[in-house]
Amino acid sequence: MKYIIITADDLGLDIATNRAIFEGYKAGVISASSIIPNSESLDDAVKNVVKPNPSLDIGIQLNITEGKSLITNYDSYLTSDDGFYNNSWKKLLLFSNNNNYLKQIKAEFTSQIEYIISLGIKPSYLCSHHNIHIIPQVFNTVCELAVKYNINNVRTLTEIPYIVPEIYRHAEGNYISRIIKNLIYNTSTKLTQPILSKYELNTNDYYIGTLYDGQMDKDSVIYGLEKVSDDTLTEITFHPTTNRWKHLAYLEYKTLINPKFKEKINTSEYNIITWSELTNNIELSEKEGNKDSQDEITNHHTEVNKNEAKEPADKNMAQEFESKNRYETIVHSIKINEKPNREEDE
Repeated sequence: MKYIIITADDLGLDIATNRAIFEGYKAGVISASSIIPNSESLDDAVKNVVKPNPSLDIGIQLNITEGKSLITNYDSYLTSDDGFYNNSWKKLLLFSNNNNYLKQIKAEFTSQIEYIISLGIKPSYLCSHHNIHIIPQVFNTVCELAVKYNINNVRTLTEIPYIVPEIYRHAEGNYISRIIKNLIYNTSTKLTQPILSKYELNTNDYYIGTLYDGQMDKDSVIYGLEKVSDDTLTEITFHPTTNRWKHLAYLEYKTLINPKFKEKINTSEYNIITWSELTNNIELSEKEGNKDSQDEITNHHTEVNKNEAKEPADKNMAQEFESKNRYETIVHSIKINEKPNREEDE
């Protein structure tokens, strides 16, 4: 079985995006949504999407590339004099080793996380607008803040290259740029693995949403999922809208509410989960693992005493039992606690 999280990004961007995400969730497809803290329609998103649907997993889409800063002091490398961000992925990459930049990025991210929490939202994961968080130095800052605010999951962007057969998908001028992005994201994600281990955070094994960004339909998803292994977690990201003038995003919305798409991904081959379930199952498995470890150690000592052994018990036994791969634990736990497919909300 392949575990998947289906995410709608850009919650709060505008009313049409909020509506598309609401309908995609009600259709029984979307399991998570990323909210932009400084977005123009944030109030509408909270009131009409987040609050009425407490089971919808909400993450924070950290944003320092578009819109206005939440910090009122605009004496910043990251904004113009009027407080609007003036950054690009390339610029942030070039200055990511500059400590002054990193301090200001941390301040911006801190203000955004605290603002979302102040609205009564408990975020379950962190990602970013335009994926700038995958820049390794920026990623370290994001992970540091994730630990500080007890957010257990951070998105990474390992997307295995794949081809959807239709020629038109590759005829567009930005297809080459999406290939380049994919290479950059994959490389950056490899560099972030030690950072994830350092902060003991969870992430997805694979990602689908870069190579066919703007063309995310049933085929884009299914062909991508064919490349990933069983017993792994893949995050699939959409950017939907009900605004017909935004043609590509509108088509993504139509995919999310299409019953055939829901039918395809609600087979026994896939299991839709949330970031919160990932966290909860890992915590449960770790508790069970610790208990099992303690039982093993107790049994070991009992056996030693019984046989009047001269050698002391192995002091490293606890570490041996606790050093299991973190993701193997969550897959095992999900299998034990596996629930039927999530039904459509009434």
